[in-house]
Order: sequence, then structure tokens, then C-alpha cells
Amino acid sequence: MATLNETHCHHHFEWGVVLAGTVIATTLSVIFMQFGSIVGLSSDAVLSANVTMTHWAVIAIGLWILATQMAASAVGGYTAGRLRSRTPDLTPHENEVRDGFYGLSVWATSTAVVAVVAGISALVALFIDSEVGPLDITPDLADREQSVAIIFAFILGSSSLVSAVIAWACATLGGDHRDTGKDFTHCLSFKCCCK
Repeated sequence: MATLNETHCHHHFEWGVVLAGTVIATTLSVIFMQFGSIVGLSSDAVLSANVTMTHWAVIAIGLWILATQMAASAVGGYTAGRLRSRTPDLTPHENEVRDGFYGLSVWATSTAVVAVVAGISALVALFIDSEVGPLDITPDLADREQSVAIIFAFILGSSSLVSAVIAWACATLGGDHRDTGKDFTHCLSFKCCCK
């Protein structure tokens, strides 16, 4: 029979692992969004009232955001699954589910962080736009802006759901690599370069 300390050690939720995955995922998102903004794939352009966007430009920005979220969720989820403590006393299915929830927790935490930052940025942009003064918006322009906003919201929502699935899948992959002792020394080691 396992002691109380052994049981607690193996089955508590490891927030440090989630935090590590969240920091990595959020940082990767910021880096990709910086690259995207350099080439004109910035979500700020869609949200700004001073810029008129075409549907295709919004779709291109949405696809960039999807790629960014997928990559960040994959790396963050894999990190959480790989770093989570081994639980050999549980069934393989239970380990897979727990790894998946760690990946989902990384996704949810990093999404919340990005949402808070985006909300603050939107408030700052709204304040700056109010200082500039009201824009002359015609009914045709208002309809186009509304349809662009709907397309952008749909793309953001669907990319968030896809990235949640990616985070779950990559966390289970990371957990599988942890449990099977997958060795990436041949491609991830810097020992040979530093001799």
C-alpha cells in the first residue's frame, strides 16, 4: 500500500509544469506575432478603425494567427506533457488523459494571458482613437467593417479551438515520449558543439 506522501507526490496537479508550458507558448506567440506584424499580418490592422481591410486580408491575418496559435500550443503542450512527473501506477489511458489535460491547461492559461493583453491593448487603442476624433463612416463602410469583424471573430474562435486540440495531442505525445524514454540526443544535444 502506498504511503500518503507517495500518493500525493504522484497525483497532485503540477502548476509549475503548466506555467513552464504557458511561458513558452506565450513567448512563441509574441515572437510569431512580431514577425507577422513586420509583413503586414497584424491583428491590430483588423481592429483599428483607421484601416480599411479587405476580406482576403482578414483571412490572411486569420491564417497567420491560426499558424501561430497551433505552433505555440504544440510546443507548450508538448513541454507540459514531457515535464509532468511520471505516474507508473496509473493505466496508460489515465496517463494519456492526464497529459492531455496538462496540455489543455497550458492552452487555457496562455489564451487567458493573451486575452488580457489584447483587452488592455484594445482599451489603449480606443483611448488613442478617441483623442484623434471621430471618423466619417458611411453606411457602406460600416457594413464592410461589420462583415470583416464577423469573419475575423470566426477565424479567431475556430483557431482557438483547433489550437486547444493541438495542445492536447502534443501533450499526450510529450507524455508518451517521457514514458518511453524517447531520446533526442542526436538532434538536440549541444555537447558535441561545445567540446
